[in-house]
Amino acid sequence: MEKKYQVSLQAQDNYKVIDEDNHEFSAKLAGRLFNEQQRPIVGDYVMGDAQADFVLIKTLLPRQGVLKRSGGVDGQAQLIAANLDYVFITMSVNQNFSLPRLDRYATLVWDSGATPVVVLTKADLASDIQLAEGVQQVRDNMFGIDVITTKQTDPALIQTVFTPYLSHGKVIAFVGSSGVGKSTLVNVLMQENVERTERVRDSDDKGRHTTTSRVLHVLQGGARIIDTPGMREVGVADASETAAAQSFSDITELAKQCRFTDCQHETEPGCAVKRAVKDGRLTPERLASYQKLQREMQYAGLSGRQVEQTKLTRLLKDVGGQKNFKKNMKHRR
Repeated sequence: MEKKYQVSLQAQDNYKVIDEDNHEFSAKLAGRLFNEQQRPIVGDYVMGDAQADFVLIKTLLPRQGVLKRSGGVDGQAQLIAANLDYVFITMSVNQNFSLPRLDRYATLVWDSGATPVVVLTKADLASDIQLAEGVQQVRDNMFGIDVITTKQTDPALIQTVFTPYLSHGKVIAFVGSSGVGKSTLVNVLMQENVERTERVRDSDDKGRHTTTSRVLHVLQGGARIIDTPGMREVGVADASETAAAQSFSDITELAKQCRFTDCQHETEPGCAVKRAVKDGRLTPERLASYQKLQREMQYAGLSGRQVEQTKLTRLLKDVGGQKNFKKNMKHRR
């Protein structure tokens, strides 16, 4: 008799699944799934048939969303986890702090259908001023996104700040660079060492990253938590325009006031976004992060020649916009 399971481990062709009573089993894919390239990932819901010592996965159920990043050399998107409710974007407040990187993570999370939450770790290693400035920068940058801070030396605080997100049945994931403390947070929330970590290096306050595969754990309260390996690159080429608009809602609103509907916010006249930068209402760094993300999405899947042609088209559009503006001004005189 087939039952519903959730994939808790996927390492090449090795799988584990968890049933609705939170019992974990080894699992294998049915031949049809191999042939049709329907490979489940961590977080996927599947239908399986219990065998003597494993579960035979027969059907991959529809996903409510999938967290993915654009691929490398082969151009294929890398699927990270499926069916998430919250994704904790984890970043150290004293090292590895980067607002543009947060922008990119947030775009991927919105694209997955999950809700992003920023977690600033190792607050005990930063000065009070550094911590306050970091939190304020993130709140100013990440509109409407929750920001929480954690201290390595205060496990009770970690339990407290995460509790609102960990209700029964919720599926959450941690993402971030290596060494920012994702596995440490998972261990504290699990109240046991389920993810191996190594001592922080005194030279740079970074832990040695040891998570090598995505693993789903079940918390005592019934929430399910996924730790992921550190990401060096946060590719957003496969994300949707809607997700980008959510990450940059401030620029999206300003852009509605631009003279031209296809304004690139570069050299066009009547650009409300550039005016906001000039007036100090928007930082140049924020705009640069937005433009870089937009270009990456625009060039996704194009050949080198097509990318160059797209750049030329944008340049001509900018020049044309200026010429039309000057022409209209002459007629008004």
